Amino acid sequence: MDSNIGKKLDGRYEITELIGVGGMADVYKAIDVMENRVVAVKILKDEFSHNEEFLRRFRNESKAIAVLSHPNIVKIYDVGFTDEIQFIVMEYIDGITLKEFIEQQGVLRWKDALHFVTQILRALQHAHDKGIVHRDIKPQNIMLFADGTIKVMDFGIARFSRVDGKTISDKTIGSVHYISPEQARGDMTDERSDIYSVGVMLYEMLTGRKPFDGENPVAIALKHMQETAVPPRDIMPSIPEALEEIVIHAMEKNPARRYQSAAEMIKDIDTFKLNQSVVFGYKNNAVTDFQDESTKFFNPVPAADDDTDYNDDGYDEEEEDEEGEPEKRSYVLPILLSVTVAVVIIAAVVIATVVVGNFSPTSTHTSTLTVPSFIGQNIVEVQQEYRDRLNFNVTEEYSTDYEEGLIIWQSVTNESVREGTTISLTVSRGPRLITVPDMSGQDEETAQSELTNAGFTPVVRRQYDDNVAEGVVIRTEPAAGEQQAEGAEVLVFVSQGEFETQVRVPGVEGLTEERALAMLAENRLTGTVQDVQHEGDRGIVISQSIDEGEYVDKDTEVIIYVSTGETDPIELQLRLPIPSGLTGSYTINVYRDGNVAFTQRIDRAETIAGNYVNVNVSGRDTETLTIEIINSSTGESVSPYARYEVDYDNRESTLLGGLDESGLLAINNPEEEPEPEPSQPDSSAAEPSDSSAVEEPVDSSTDDSSSQSDSSYTQQ
Repeated sequence: MDSNIGKKLDGRYEITELIGVGGMADVYKAIDVMENRVVAVKILKDEFSHNEEFLRRFRNESKAIAVLSHPNIVKIYDVGFTDEIQFIVMEYIDGITLKEFIEQQGVLRWKDALHFVTQILRALQHAHDKGIVHRDIKPQNIMLFADGTIKVMDFGIARFSRVDGKTISDKTIGSVHYISPEQARGDMTDERSDIYSVGVMLYEMLTGRKPFDGENPVAIALKHMQETAVPPRDIMPSIPEALEEIVIHAMEKNPARRYQSAAEMIKDIDTFKLNQSVVFGYKNNAVTDFQDESTKFFNPVPAADDDTDYNDDGYDEEEEDEEGEPEKRSYVLPILLSVTVAVVIIAAVVIATVVVGNFSPTSTHTSTLTVPSFIGQNIVEVQQEYRDRLNFNVTEEYSTDYEEGLIIWQSVTNESVREGTTISLTVSRGPRLITVPDMSGQDEETAQSELTNAGFTPVVRRQYDDNVAEGVVIRTEPAAGEQQAEGAEVLVFVSQGEFETQVRVPGVEGLTEERALAMLAENRLTGTVQDVQHEGDRGIVISQSIDEGEYVDKDTEVIIYVSTGETDPIELQLRLPIPSGLTGSYTINVYRDGNVAFTQRIDRAETIAGNYVNVNVSGRDTETLTIEIINSSTGESVSPYARYEVDYDNRESTLLGGLDESGLLAINNPEEEPEPEPSQPDSSAAEPSDSSAVEEPVDSSTDDSSSQSDSSYTQQ
């Protein structure tokens, strides 16, 4: 069992089955559990995951498709590049490839072929406008929906053509049956290389065969460079001459003589649809001057005995004879011989009939009749009426002018013929029924073009729709999937946009950020988040920029202010009393929960002795801080020297006690340290009974600014 099946990539893409195997990557069907949709996931094969060249090509594919957005190009949803696995998540296509369809049909009606080619050209024009050349256009890379919609996929070797215009490593990478001459030679390639490949596909759809084939890829590539394809009408005479010109012009060997853009080719196709007898003049201008071009070296495709399998690139193997050599057959001589024999036989029969008729003794008595016009009459009635006098060769065809069963053409009218003569009649099968394609979501121009190509007459109707953008098709009448007569009118309802352009702003205060954004989006508003400092209610909307109930234009930005759950620390200053008599430098440490939270230094204690020093602290709510003072010269400390109860919200601090002036004196002048009595401490160092002791007015001779300037503050 495939090891990838059952995996969940990025926690959301659950692999369910393998649906395609390529040269460098495998394609899987998967479920996007977050979006609840089916997707296709292309995963790089393990043997290439450490090959820098393959990694570059794989990543280039995702970059190329990511900038493309067109109804005829497979959408890319996501990409993932990790050390373990590299993948691309794409639109899942429930259809078949154009190659499979061509194999089923053999030869396509020219209307169907142009219906497909036009969509392919539109996709390529979009890519070319973005500077991207596909370089591997072939039926295997074209997906076909049941309604006839085309999707171009696998921009695997596409590169941004404005960089250098060359294929990867300048090697021939595209399928050899559809490769352009310049790509086969290893020359610079551009948008016109894709045009050549489209021309080859159109040739194949119209004739049922590829323009060039050979025993191996090298031989086929050489034919693309050196030989001229058999004109399509030589193979299929029913092909209109103007359409043959379009194919020939797209397949010119010299890119300069080719269509210069996909839009040019679309223009000629549209002209041909309007007037099938148009003459473009490309056949007269076509010259096979490739012999004059200098031969250029190109990296050859590996020979048949190499490991590379070219069947994936569209190379059809020929049957082999008993000795292993491809059996080569020529059908020209048998066909010519058969035609000659048939002509001789018919001529003999005609001559014999004339001779016998002229010399038969009863020929002068054969009855004759004048054939009336049967146009518009019922075939059954005509056959009944003339069953004994005329023979009829009846064929049928679709007609929008005559009901089913009515005669629409006859080979002889108002002429005298012998009884028993065979008259050819064409009988109406009624209008041809065609399935209406799904045009919802398409732009107006595309919808009209697609319906016209399908055989309908589109009629545009406009209406307001709050859910569909202006200029986009809402629906059709008859609805998609229904069958209608060829040429019938199909009403195309195109959105005029929203009837009401303003919406009411909902109230989102008190909601979570996610719910608030979702509610704004539901009301066609754009939500923007701005975090604000706020105590508690983390992740909750505490206010909004536009009040609830106001009416604003749709898509207006509404800022929601979301609580961070906490506020910035509040800064305070503790007024710490300093006893008189201190000299030198000291360090003040402020402890919070047993750890030093703030440190401040007093460089000249004598300037503030007997006064206060402002100690800077910061925090939230309420807490108790402990003060320690250290003599910088001796290292002696008094701890705790004081304790404070700090209320940050009210910006208040209360001295709880702990001042020890004798201790400070001790660390200031240790040689004069007094011996305190254990039962009766010296009154000069007595602890204040309450905070009022440190709230006395400061001596006017001491300025707070000077004391502050003599200390430095460091927050840890």
